[in-house]
Amino acid sequence: MTYRPTVRAANGIVASGHHLATAAGLAALRDGGSAVDAAIAAAAVCAVVLPHRTAIGGDVFALVYDARARQVTAYNGSGAAPAGVDSMAFIQGFGDRGVKLATVPGCVAAWGDMLVDHGRLGIDRVLAPAIGYAAEGFPVSTVLSAEIAEEADRLASDATAGRTYSPLGRHPRPGEMLQQPDLAASLRAIALDGADTFYRGALAERLAAGIAALGGWIDEDDLAAHRTDRRDPIETRYRGLRVVGQPPVSQGHVLLEELAIAEGLDLRSMGWGSAEQIHTMVEIKKLAFADRDALAGDPRTTPFVVEELLADAFIAQRRRAIAGRAAERVESAALPADTTYLAVVDRDGNAVSLIESVFSAFGSATVVPGTGILLNNRLAGFSLDTRSPNVLAPGKRPVHTLNTVIVLDGSAPRFVYGTPGRHAQVQTNFQLAVGLIDHGLDVQEAVEAPRWFHASGRTLQVESRFPEQVRKGLAAKGHDVQVLGEWAEITGGAQAVAIDANGVFSGGADPRREGYAAGY
Repeated sequence: MTYRPTVRAANGIVASGHHLATAAGLAALRDGGSAVDAAIAAAAVCAVVLPHRTAIGGDVFALVYDARARQVTAYNGSGAAPAGVDSMAFIQGFGDRGVKLATVPGCVAAWGDMLVDHGRLGIDRVLAPAIGYAAEGFPVSTVLSAEIAEEADRLASDATAGRTYSPLGRHPRPGEMLQQPDLAASLRAIALDGADTFYRGALAERLAAGIAALGGWIDEDDLAAHRTDRRDPIETRYRGLRVVGQPPVSQGHVLLEELAIAEGLDLRSMGWGSAEQIHTMVEIKKLAFADRDALAGDPRTTPFVVEELLADAFIAQRRRAIAGRAAERVESAALPADTTYLAVVDRDGNAVSLIESVFSAFGSATVVPGTGILLNNRLAGFSLDTRSPNVLAPGKRPVHTLNTVIVLDGSAPRFVYGTPGRHAQVQTNFQLAVGLIDHGLDVQEAVEAPRWFHASGRTLQVESRFPEQVRKGLAAKGHDVQVLGEWAEITGGAQAVAIDANGVFSGGADPRREGYAAGY
Protein backbone atom coordinates (compact mmCIF):
# COMPACT_ATOMS: atom_id res chain seq x y z
CA MET A 1 0.00 0.00 0.00
CA THR A 2 1.19 3.51 -0.80
CA TYR A 3 -0.13 6.91 0.25
CA ARG A 4 -0.09 8.05 -3.36
CA PRO A 5 -0.98 5.99 -6.43
CA THR A 6 1.67 5.00 -8.91
CA VAL A 7 1.14 7.07 -12.08
CA ARG A 8 1.13 5.00 -15.27
CA ALA A 9 1.11 6.26 -18.87
CA ALA A 10 2.03 5.08 -22.35
CA ASN A 11 2.80 8.35 -24.20
CA GLY A 12 4.97 10.33 -21.82
CA ILE A 13 5.51 11.05 -18.14
CA VAL A 14 6.90 13.84 -15.96
CA ALA A 15 7.74 13.64 -12.27
CA SER A 16 8.98 16.92 -10.78
CA GLY A 17 9.19 18.85 -7.54
CA HIS A 18 6.03 20.94 -8.08
CA HIS A 19 2.66 20.28 -9.71
CA LEU A 20 2.86 23.42 -11.87
CA ALA A 21 6.22 22.27 -13.22
CA THR A 22 4.90 18.79 -13.93
CA ALA A 23 1.94 20.30 -15.80
CA ALA A 24 4.27 22.50 -17.88
CA GLY A 25 6.43 19.52 -18.79
CA LEU A 26 3.41 17.43 -19.71
CA ALA A 27 2.06 20.23 -21.93
CA ALA A 28 5.39 20.36 -23.75
CA LEU A 29 5.19 16.62 -24.41
CA ARG A 30 1.61 16.96 -25.71
CA ASP A 31 2.77 19.74 -28.05
CA GLY A 32 5.23 17.33 -29.66
CA GLY A 33 8.21 18.27 -27.55
CA SER A 34 11.01 15.90 -26.61
CA ALA A 35 11.89 14.73 -23.13
CA VAL A 36 14.45 17.57 -23.00
CA ASP A 37 11.86 20.19 -24.00
CA ALA A 38 9.59 18.92 -21.23
CA ALA A 39 12.41 18.75 -18.70
CA ILE A 40 13.54 22.34 -19.34
CA ALA A 41 9.93 23.59 -19.32
CA ALA A 42 9.45 21.96 -15.92
CA ALA A 43 12.86 23.08 -14.64
CA ALA A 44 12.18 26.69 -15.64
CA VAL A 45 8.85 26.68 -13.81
CA CYS A 46 10.62 25.26 -10.75
CA ALA A 47 13.06 28.19 -10.96
CA VAL A 48 10.05 30.52 -10.58
CA VAL A 49 7.80 28.71 -8.10
CA LEU A 50 10.49 27.05 -5.93
CA PRO A 51 12.95 29.91 -5.30
CA HIS A 52 13.97 28.36 -2.00
CA ARG A 53 15.31 25.40 -3.98
CA THR A 54 16.38 26.61 -7.42
CA ALA A 55 16.76 29.66 -9.66
CA ILE A 56 18.33 30.68 -12.95
CA GLY A 57 21.17 32.00 -10.80
CA GLY A 58 21.97 28.42 -9.78
CA ASP A 59 23.33 25.21 -11.27
CA VAL A 60 22.00 22.14 -13.04
CA PHE A 61 23.22 18.60 -13.74
CA ALA A 62 21.44 16.27 -16.13
CA LEU A 63 21.72 12.88 -17.75
CA VAL A 64 20.04 12.70 -21.17
CA TYR A 65 19.29 9.37 -22.84
CA ASP A 66 18.97 9.59 -26.62
CA ALA A 67 16.75 6.72 -27.77
CA ARG A 68 17.95 6.90 -31.37
CA ALA A 69 21.66 6.81 -30.50
CA ARG A 70 21.01 4.60 -27.45
CA GLN A 71 23.53 6.67 -25.51
CA VAL A 72 23.59 8.82 -22.37
CA THR A 73 25.25 12.25 -22.21
CA ALA A 74 26.13 13.92 -18.91
CA TYR A 75 25.59 17.70 -18.76
CA ASN A 76 27.45 19.58 -16.04
CA GLY A 77 25.87 23.02 -15.73
CA SER A 78 27.89 24.20 -12.75
CA GLY A 79 30.01 27.32 -12.65
CA ALA A 80 33.39 28.22 -11.27
CA ALA A 81 34.55 30.58 -8.56
CA PRO A 82 35.09 34.07 -10.01
CA ALA A 83 38.61 34.98 -11.12
CA GLY A 84 38.66 37.78 -8.55
CA VAL A 85 37.68 35.66 -5.56
CA ASP A 86 39.64 36.41 -2.40
CA SER A 87 39.72 33.52 0.07
CA MET A 88 40.86 35.92 2.79
CA ALA A 89 37.32 37.33 2.80
CA PHE A 90 36.27 34.05 4.45
CA ILE A 91 38.84 33.99 7.21
CA GLN A 92 35.95 33.65 9.71
CA GLY A 93 34.13 31.13 7.51
CA PHE A 94 31.74 31.44 4.61
CA GLY A 95 28.72 32.77 6.48
CA ASP A 96 25.18 32.18 5.28
CA ARG A 97 24.37 35.09 2.94
CA GLY A 98 25.78 37.66 0.55
CA VAL A 99 26.75 38.19 -3.07
CA LYS A 100 30.33 37.05 -2.49
CA LEU A 101 29.11 33.47 -1.96
CA ALA A 102 28.01 33.06 -5.59
CA THR A 103 29.78 31.02 -8.22
CA VAL A 104 29.09 31.66 -11.92
CA PRO A 105 25.53 30.39 -12.55
CA GLY A 106 25.57 27.47 -14.99
CA CYS A 107 21.85 26.71 -15.18
CA VAL A 108 20.83 28.76 -18.22
CA ALA A 109 23.78 27.65 -20.36
CA ALA A 110 23.00 23.99 -19.67
CA TRP A 111 19.33 24.51 -20.55
CA GLY A 112 20.33 26.12 -23.83
CA ASP A 113 22.86 23.44 -24.74
CA MET A 114 20.46 20.62 -23.96
CA LEU A 115 17.79 22.24 -26.12
CA VAL A 116 20.22 22.71 -29.02
CA ASP A 117 21.25 19.06 -28.79
CA HIS A 118 17.87 17.42 -28.17
CA GLY A 119 15.06 19.98 -28.31
CA ARG A 120 12.24 20.29 -30.84
CA LEU A 121 10.13 23.24 -29.69
CA GLY A 122 12.51 26.17 -29.32
CA ILE A 123 13.54 28.01 -26.19
CA ASP A 124 10.74 30.60 -26.50
CA ARG A 125 8.02 27.93 -26.29
CA VAL A 126 9.84 26.01 -23.57
CA LEU A 127 10.21 29.05 -21.30
CA ALA A 128 6.67 30.37 -21.91
CA PRO A 129 5.05 28.74 -18.82
CA ALA A 130 7.81 30.01 -16.52
CA ILE A 131 7.52 33.52 -17.98
CA GLY A 132 3.78 33.43 -17.38
CA TYR A 133 4.12 32.41 -13.72
CA ALA A 134 6.81 35.04 -13.12
CA ALA A 135 4.84 37.85 -14.80
CA GLU A 136 1.28 37.00 -13.77
CA GLY A 137 2.12 35.32 -10.50
CA PHE A 138 1.37 31.94 -8.98
CA PRO A 139 -0.39 30.90 -5.76
CA VAL A 140 2.16 30.52 -2.97
CA SER A 141 2.22 27.04 -1.46
CA THR A 142 2.16 26.30 2.24
CA VAL A 143 5.78 25.14 2.02
CA LEU A 144 7.04 28.26 0.23
CA SER A 145 5.16 30.53 2.63
CA ALA A 146 6.81 28.80 5.58
CA GLU A 147 10.26 28.91 3.92
CA ILE A 148 10.02 32.66 3.27
CA ALA A 149 8.99 33.20 6.89
CA GLU A 150 11.83 31.01 8.18
CA GLU A 151 14.44 32.77 6.02
CA ALA A 152 13.03 36.27 6.68
CA ASP A 153 16.20 37.60 8.34
CA ARG A 154 18.49 36.38 5.56
CA LEU A 155 16.19 37.70 2.82
CA ALA A 156 15.75 41.05 4.57
CA SER A 157 19.54 41.54 4.55
CA ASP A 158 19.26 42.17 0.80
CA ALA A 159 16.75 44.89 -0.05
CA THR A 160 15.85 43.44 -3.45
CA ALA A 161 15.40 39.91 -2.11
CA GLY A 162 13.22 41.24 0.68
CA ARG A 163 10.95 43.09 -1.76
CA THR A 164 10.88 40.16 -4.20
CA TYR A 165 9.67 37.50 -1.78
CA SER A 166 7.77 39.68 0.70
CA PRO A 167 6.26 42.34 -1.57
CA LEU A 168 3.63 43.33 1.02
CA GLY A 169 6.23 43.80 3.73
CA ARG A 170 5.51 40.37 5.22
CA HIS A 171 5.84 36.81 4.03
CA PRO A 172 3.05 35.85 1.61
CA ARG A 173 0.38 33.59 3.02
CA PRO A 174 -0.57 30.30 1.36
CA GLY A 175 -2.77 30.97 -1.65
CA GLU A 176 -1.65 34.58 -2.13
CA MET A 177 -0.21 35.40 -5.55
CA LEU A 178 3.52 36.09 -5.92
CA GLN A 179 4.69 38.00 -9.00
CA GLN A 180 8.32 38.45 -10.09
CA PRO A 181 8.24 40.98 -12.98
CA ASP A 182 12.01 41.49 -13.15
CA LEU A 183 12.56 37.74 -13.39
CA ALA A 184 9.89 37.59 -16.12
CA ALA A 185 11.82 40.23 -18.08
CA SER A 186 15.07 38.26 -17.76
CA LEU A 187 13.37 35.05 -18.89
CA ARG A 188 11.83 36.91 -21.85
CA ALA A 189 15.29 38.12 -22.85
CA ILE A 190 16.57 34.54 -22.78
CA ALA A 191 13.56 33.34 -24.75
CA LEU A 192 14.11 36.07 -27.39
CA ASP A 193 17.90 36.14 -27.67
CA GLY A 194 18.85 32.65 -26.51
CA ALA A 195 20.75 31.38 -23.49
CA ASP A 196 23.92 33.13 -24.65
CA THR A 197 22.54 36.53 -23.61
CA PHE A 198 22.90 35.45 -19.97
CA TYR A 199 26.66 35.11 -20.48
CA ARG A 200 27.72 37.32 -23.40
CA GLY A 201 24.77 39.60 -24.16
CA ALA A 202 22.77 42.49 -22.79
CA LEU A 203 21.49 40.47 -19.85
CA ALA A 204 25.08 39.54 -18.94
CA GLU A 205 26.00 43.22 -18.86
CA ARG A 206 23.12 44.04 -16.51
CA LEU A 207 23.89 41.03 -14.34
CA ALA A 208 27.59 41.86 -14.01
CA ALA A 209 26.88 45.53 -13.31
CA GLY A 210 24.33 44.62 -10.64
CA ILE A 211 26.70 42.17 -8.95
CA ALA A 212 29.50 44.77 -8.96
CA ALA A 213 27.20 47.34 -7.36
CA LEU A 214 26.53 44.85 -4.56
CA GLY A 215 30.26 44.26 -4.03
CA GLY A 216 30.42 40.85 -5.69
CA TRP A 217 33.22 39.31 -7.74
CA ILE A 218 31.44 37.80 -10.77
CA ASP A 219 32.12 40.06 -13.76
CA GLU A 220 31.51 40.02 -17.51
CA ASP A 221 34.70 38.04 -18.14
CA ASP A 222 33.64 35.33 -15.67
CA LEU A 223 30.25 35.05 -17.37
CA ALA A 224 31.74 35.03 -20.88
CA ALA A 225 34.22 32.29 -19.95
CA HIS A 226 31.53 29.88 -18.76
CA ARG A 227 30.83 26.73 -20.77
CA THR A 228 28.67 23.66 -20.10
CA ASP A 229 30.58 20.40 -19.79
CA ARG A 230 29.23 17.62 -22.02
CA ARG A 231 30.84 14.38 -20.97
CA ASP A 232 30.40 10.65 -21.02
CA PRO A 233 28.71 9.54 -17.80
CA ILE A 234 30.35 7.26 -15.28
CA GLU A 235 28.82 3.87 -14.58
CA THR A 236 29.01 0.62 -12.67
CA ARG A 237 27.19 -2.68 -12.98
CA TYR A 238 24.73 -3.72 -10.31
CA ARG A 239 22.76 -6.99 -10.43
CA GLY A 240 23.28 -7.20 -14.19
CA LEU A 241 22.13 -3.61 -14.85
CA ARG A 242 24.17 -0.56 -15.83
CA VAL A 243 23.83 2.24 -13.27
CA VAL A 244 24.83 5.50 -14.95
CA GLY A 245 25.76 8.58 -12.95
CA GLN A 246 27.21 12.07 -13.12
CA PRO A 247 31.00 12.43 -13.42
CA PRO A 248 32.93 14.88 -11.19
CA VAL A 249 32.45 17.59 -10.01
CA SER A 250 29.23 15.83 -9.10
CA GLN A 251 29.47 13.32 -6.29
CA GLY A 252 27.71 10.73 -8.46
CA HIS A 253 30.78 8.54 -7.99
CA VAL A 254 29.77 8.09 -4.34
CA LEU A 255 26.57 6.28 -5.31
CA LEU A 256 28.44 4.12 -7.82
CA GLU A 257 31.07 3.19 -5.22
CA GLU A 258 28.30 2.31 -2.75
CA LEU A 259 26.63 0.05 -5.30
CA ALA A 260 29.93 -1.50 -6.42
CA ILE A 261 30.70 -2.46 -2.82
CA ALA A 262 27.15 -3.75 -2.31
CA GLU A 263 27.34 -5.80 -5.52
CA GLY A 264 29.45 -8.42 -3.70
CA LEU A 265 26.91 -8.76 -0.87
CA ASP A 266 23.50 -10.42 -0.71
CA LEU A 267 21.44 -7.46 0.49
CA ARG A 268 18.20 -9.07 -0.63
CA SER A 269 18.55 -12.02 1.76
CA MET A 270 19.00 -9.62 4.68
CA GLY A 271 15.39 -8.42 4.21
CA TRP A 272 14.11 -5.04 3.06
CA GLY A 273 14.41 -2.49 5.85
CA SER A 274 16.03 -4.91 8.30
CA ALA A 275 18.60 -3.79 10.86
CA GLU A 276 21.22 -5.98 9.18
CA GLN A 277 20.62 -4.46 5.75
CA ILE A 278 20.49 -0.86 7.00
CA HIS A 279 23.66 -1.34 9.08
CA THR A 280 25.53 -2.78 6.10
CA MET A 281 24.41 0.05 3.80
CA VAL A 282 25.30 2.73 6.36
CA GLU A 283 28.80 1.34 6.79
CA ILE A 284 29.21 1.19 3.00
CA LYS A 285 28.08 4.82 2.84
CA LYS A 286 30.74 5.79 5.39
CA LEU A 287 33.48 4.21 3.27
CA ALA A 288 32.35 5.95 0.08
CA PHE A 289 32.04 9.35 1.78
CA ALA A 290 35.53 9.00 3.31
CA ASP A 291 36.95 8.39 -0.16
CA ARG A 292 35.01 11.38 -1.50
CA ASP A 293 36.39 13.72 1.13
CA ALA A 294 39.96 12.56 0.55
CA LEU A 295 39.99 12.44 -3.24
CA ALA A 296 37.26 14.47 -4.95
CA GLY A 297 37.80 17.87 -6.52
CA ASP A 298 37.44 19.70 -9.83
CA PRO A 299 39.07 17.30 -12.34
CA ARG A 300 40.38 20.34 -14.24
CA THR A 301 42.72 21.04 -11.32
CA THR A 302 42.72 17.87 -9.20
CA PRO A 303 43.97 14.43 -10.29
CA PHE A 304 40.94 12.19 -9.68
CA VAL A 305 40.22 9.18 -11.87
CA VAL A 306 36.82 7.66 -11.06
CA GLU A 307 37.65 4.45 -12.92
CA GLU A 308 40.39 3.77 -10.35
CA LEU A 309 37.87 4.31 -7.54
CA LEU A 310 35.55 1.71 -9.12
CA ALA A 311 38.26 -0.81 -10.01
CA ASP A 312 37.61 -4.37 -8.80
CA ALA A 313 40.67 -4.55 -6.54
CA PHE A 314 39.91 -1.24 -4.84
CA ILE A 315 36.24 -2.11 -4.35
CA ALA A 316 37.17 -5.51 -2.88
CA GLN A 317 39.49 -3.75 -0.45
CA ARG A 318 36.72 -1.40 0.65
CA ARG A 319 34.22 -4.26 0.95
CA ARG A 320 36.56 -6.00 3.41
CA ALA A 321 36.59 -2.80 5.50
CA ILE A 322 32.85 -2.97 6.32
CA ALA A 323 32.59 -2.93 10.11
CA GLY A 324 30.50 -5.41 12.06
CA ARG A 325 29.53 -2.61 14.43
CA ALA A 326 28.87 1.06 13.73
CA ALA A 327 32.15 2.84 13.03
CA GLU A 328 32.76 6.22 14.65
CA ARG A 329 35.22 7.30 11.97
CA VAL A 330 36.22 5.71 8.68
CA GLU A 331 39.54 6.30 6.96
CA SER A 332 39.82 6.81 3.23
CA ALA A 333 41.74 4.30 1.16
CA ALA A 334 44.61 5.11 -1.17
CA LEU A 335 43.97 4.63 -4.88
CA PRO A 336 46.34 2.38 -7.02
CA ALA A 337 37.06 14.25 -4.09
CA ASP A 338 18.77 23.26 -1.51
CA THR A 339 17.66 21.56 -4.66
CA THR A 340 14.89 20.06 -6.80
CA TYR A 341 14.87 16.97 -9.04
CA LEU A 342 12.78 15.87 -12.03
CA ALA A 343 12.52 12.88 -14.37
CA VAL A 344 10.97 12.83 -17.84
CA VAL A 345 10.46 10.12 -20.46
CA ASP A 346 8.83 10.84 -23.83
CA ARG A 347 6.90 8.53 -26.16
CA ASP A 348 10.04 7.84 -28.22
CA GLY A 349 11.87 6.54 -25.16
CA ASN A 350 14.14 9.56 -24.68
CA ALA A 351 14.77 10.21 -21.00
CA VAL A 352 16.07 13.04 -18.82
CA SER A 353 17.25 12.85 -15.24
CA LEU A 354 17.79 16.46 -14.06
CA ILE A 355 18.60 18.22 -10.81
CA GLU A 356 19.04 21.95 -10.18
CA SER A 357 19.87 24.00 -7.13
CA VAL A 358 20.88 27.27 -5.49
CA PHE A 359 22.62 25.24 -2.70
CA SER A 360 21.07 26.61 0.53
CA ALA A 361 17.49 27.78 0.91
CA PHE A 362 17.26 30.89 -1.32
CA GLY A 363 20.96 30.48 -2.12
CA SER A 364 22.95 33.57 -1.18
CA ALA A 365 19.70 35.38 -0.28
CA THR A 366 20.75 37.96 -2.89
CA VAL A 367 18.66 39.07 -5.89
CA VAL A 368 20.52 41.13 -8.49
CA PRO A 369 18.62 44.45 -8.81
CA GLY A 370 16.65 44.92 -12.02
CA THR A 371 17.01 41.28 -13.10
CA GLY A 372 15.00 39.23 -10.58
CA ILE A 373 17.89 36.74 -10.60
CA LEU A 374 18.47 34.99 -7.27
CA LEU A 375 22.14 34.00 -6.92
CA ASN A 376 23.43 30.72 -5.52
CA ASN A 377 25.78 30.40 -2.55
CA ARG A 378 27.69 27.46 -4.03
CA LEU A 379 31.05 28.98 -3.06
CA ALA A 380 30.31 27.61 0.42
CA GLY A 381 30.68 24.14 -1.13
CA PHE A 382 34.45 24.64 -1.22
CA SER A 383 36.79 23.73 1.60
CA LEU A 384 38.95 26.35 3.31
CA ASP A 385 41.47 23.66 4.27
CA THR A 386 44.48 24.13 1.97
CA ARG A 387 45.16 20.38 2.15
CA SER A 388 41.78 19.52 0.63
CA PRO A 389 41.45 18.70 -3.09
CA ASN A 390 38.27 20.81 -2.89
CA VAL A 391 40.02 23.94 -1.57
CA LEU A 392 38.70 27.29 -2.80
CA ALA A 393 40.60 28.79 -5.73
CA PRO A 394 39.77 31.25 -8.56
CA GLY A 395 38.31 29.61 -11.67
CA LYS A 396 37.76 26.30 -9.88
CA ARG A 397 34.43 24.53 -9.43
CA PRO A 398 33.41 23.18 -6.01
CA VAL A 399 32.45 19.55 -5.50
CA HIS A 400 28.67 19.27 -5.88
CA THR A 401 26.26 17.08 -4.00
CA LEU A 402 24.06 17.28 -7.13
CA ASN A 403 23.79 13.97 -8.97
CA THR A 404 21.24 12.13 -11.08
CA VAL A 405 20.72 8.49 -12.04
CA ILE A 406 19.65 6.46 -15.06
CA VAL A 407 19.65 2.67 -14.83
CA LEU A 408 20.00 0.81 -18.13
CA ASP A 409 19.18 -2.77 -19.00
CA GLY A 410 21.68 -3.24 -21.80
CA SER A 411 21.22 -0.03 -23.77
CA ALA A 412 17.57 0.57 -22.81
CA PRO A 413 16.54 2.73 -19.82
CA ARG A 414 14.88 0.87 -16.95
CA PHE A 415 14.78 3.49 -14.18
CA VAL A 416 15.20 7.28 -14.15
CA TYR A 417 15.39 8.71 -10.66
CA GLY A 418 17.01 11.09 -8.20
CA THR A 419 16.44 13.29 -5.19
CA PRO A 420 17.41 16.64 -3.69
CA GLY A 421 18.81 16.73 -0.18
CA ARG A 422 22.51 17.68 -0.17
CA HIS A 423 24.50 14.83 1.41
CA ALA A 424 21.34 12.73 1.65
CA GLN A 425 21.22 12.49 -2.13
CA VAL A 426 23.61 9.60 -2.68
CA GLN A 427 22.32 7.89 0.47
CA THR A 428 18.68 8.06 -0.63
CA ASN A 429 19.63 7.11 -4.20
CA PHE A 430 21.43 4.08 -2.72
CA GLN A 431 18.28 3.10 -0.84
CA LEU A 432 16.16 3.61 -3.95
CA ALA A 433 18.49 1.41 -6.02
CA VAL A 434 18.32 -1.42 -3.50
CA GLY A 435 14.53 -1.11 -3.23
CA LEU A 436 13.94 -0.98 -6.98
CA ILE A 437 16.57 -3.48 -8.10
CA ASP A 438 17.18 -5.93 -5.24
CA HIS A 439 13.63 -6.03 -3.93
CA GLY A 440 11.60 -5.23 -7.03
CA LEU A 441 9.57 -2.46 -5.41
CA ASP A 442 7.14 -0.40 -7.45
CA VAL A 443 8.47 3.15 -7.98
CA GLN A 444 5.97 4.72 -5.60
CA GLU A 445 6.66 2.02 -3.01
CA ALA A 446 10.39 2.69 -3.29
CA VAL A 447 9.91 6.45 -2.99
CA GLU A 448 7.62 6.17 0.04
CA ALA A 449 9.61 3.50 1.92
CA PRO A 450 11.02 4.62 5.29
CA ARG A 451 14.52 6.10 5.01
CA TRP A 452 17.64 6.50 7.07
CA PHE A 453 20.20 9.32 6.97
CA HIS A 454 23.77 9.38 8.26
CA ALA A 455 25.80 12.57 8.73
CA SER A 456 28.78 11.61 10.87
CA GLY A 457 30.00 9.39 13.68
CA ARG A 458 27.72 6.69 15.07
CA THR A 459 24.58 8.84 14.95
CA LEU A 460 22.02 7.36 12.57
CA GLN A 461 18.75 9.16 11.92
CA VAL A 462 15.79 7.00 10.90
CA GLU A 463 12.20 7.80 10.08
CA SER A 464 9.73 6.74 12.75
CA ARG A 465 7.98 4.38 10.35
CA PHE A 466 10.79 1.87 10.84
CA PRO A 467 9.53 -0.75 13.33
CA GLU A 468 10.82 -0.61 16.88
CA GLN A 469 12.61 -3.96 16.49
CA VAL A 470 14.62 -2.53 13.59
CA ARG A 471 15.65 0.49 15.65
CA LYS A 472 16.63 -1.78 18.55
CA GLY A 473 18.60 -3.99 16.17
CA LEU A 474 20.54 -0.98 14.89
CA ALA A 475 21.25 0.19 18.44
CA ALA A 476 22.58 -3.29 19.24
CA LYS A 477 25.07 -2.88 16.39
CA GLY A 478 26.43 0.31 17.95
CA HIS A 479 24.40 2.97 16.17
CA ASP A 480 23.18 5.97 18.16
CA VAL A 481 19.67 5.90 16.71
CA GLN A 482 17.77 9.18 16.49
CA VAL A 483 14.13 8.94 15.43
CA LEU A 484 12.86 11.47 12.89
CA GLY A 485 9.25 12.16 11.96
CA GLU A 486 7.29 9.84 9.70
CA TRP A 487 8.25 11.76 6.54
CA ALA A 488 11.56 13.55 7.11
CA GLU A 489 12.49 16.16 4.51
CA ILE A 490 16.16 15.78 5.44
CA THR A 491 16.12 12.47 3.54
CA GLY A 492 15.20 14.24 0.28
CA GLY A 493 12.24 14.49 -2.04
CA ALA A 494 12.65 11.83 -4.70
CA GLN A 495 11.02 11.38 -8.08
CA ALA A 496 11.31 8.15 -10.06
CA VAL A 497 10.17 6.72 -13.38
CA ALA A 498 10.28 3.07 -14.42
CA ILE A 499 10.03 1.91 -18.03
CA ASP A 500 8.34 -1.49 -18.30
CA ALA A 501 9.20 -4.06 -20.96
CA ASN A 502 5.93 -3.28 -22.79
CA GLY A 503 6.80 0.41 -23.02
CA VAL A 504 4.47 1.62 -20.26
CA PHE A 505 5.90 4.28 -17.93
CA SER A 506 5.38 4.26 -14.15
CA GLY A 507 6.03 7.40 -12.13
CA GLY A 508 6.42 8.03 -8.42
CA ALA A 509 6.69 11.29 -6.46
CA ASP A 510 7.70 11.94 -2.88
CA PRO A 511 5.15 13.02 -0.25
CA ARG A 512 8.05 14.38 1.83
CA ARG A 513 8.06 17.47 -0.39
CA GLU A 514 5.80 18.91 -3.10
CA GLY A 515 6.55 16.51 -5.94
CA TYR A 516 3.96 15.31 -8.44
CA ALA A 517 4.03 12.80 -11.27
CA ALA A 518 1.69 12.89 -14.26
CA GLY A 519 1.50 11.27 -17.67
CA TYR A 520 -0.77 10.86 -20.65
